[in-house]
Amino acid sequence: MPVFENLLQVVSHCDSFPYTLDPSSTDEIHHTVPFTLGLYTIGNVLPSVIPHLIQYNKQENNFLITSGHITFHRHINTPQKRSDVVKQLMDTWRTNNTFDVLLGWRNELYPVYGDDSQPDNIACIICLVAGGISHTCSVKDTIVKECEEEASIPFEVAKKVKYTTSTTTKRFQLTTGTNEKARSVNVISYFTYSSDGLQPETEYIYDLELPQDFKPNPRDGEVGCFYLWPLDIVKETFLNNEWKPNSALAMIDFMIRHSFVTPDEESDFIDITYRLHRRLEFPTPRKGN
Repeated sequence: MPVFENLLQVVSHCDSFPYTLDPSSTDEIHHTVPFTLGLYTIGNVLPSVIPHLIQYNKQENNFLITSGHITFHRHINTPQKRSDVVKQLMDTWRTNNTFDVLLGWRNELYPVYGDDSQPDNIACIICLVAGGISHTCSVKDTIVKECEEEASIPFEVAKKVKYTTSTTTKRFQLTTGTNEKARSVNVISYFTYSSDGLQPETEYIYDLELPQDFKPNPRDGEVGCFYLWPLDIVKETFLNNEWKPNSALAMIDFMIRHSFVTPDEESDFIDITYRLHRRLEFPTPRKGN
């Protein structure tokens, strides 16, 4: 029997942060504490994390922690200072094995937005476990790099990427064809809650058509192998929970855009579309003038 009964459940499995918090619930997800910077919420902290933050803060005194919100102490007042404080915190927790998820850190830094006093809207820079577009890297740079690292797509093919704006994370589709040019086609968003913690994420979607005889090959160890499946098998593996949750969402978006999932055939079509484009409360990158 499939793990999921329909595609909406597949999407909900990834977009798992509740839309409405229930104070009466015993699940800690309903009692997250906002991490703020000025007027902006730039993150959420699970109740189980707060005691570790309080213990750390007794020595460093870099954060103001109340029952209603968490923020940087007043003297941590620049993006560089905030970046240094967060890096020091993450380094300490990783050294002490406080959270297993930090063991997967790849020494990459990503921007957190929400400081209107800065030209690039940067609040601080953080360490992340998952892949994404690193600070100062463009979408174009990242697509070219990831095409080569994860699928051995030659630079001369991947470099033909077109891009329209900066972003916070990467995701792209690989399809077969003859037009060797990646196209920006959509954006999806979701808020995941798992044993690794909270992850609000926006993915910019690219389609890259490759020569019919091209075979992608894993290169950097992050991808195990590639499969060439008909879409009915793709859907079957969705329902069997064989996909990384956010990868499944990117593929469902592909199937909708190419009319393999349609409103006449999919009873949850509208709800699936809504859930693929969740409005997140956090500041996002903005294109400069």
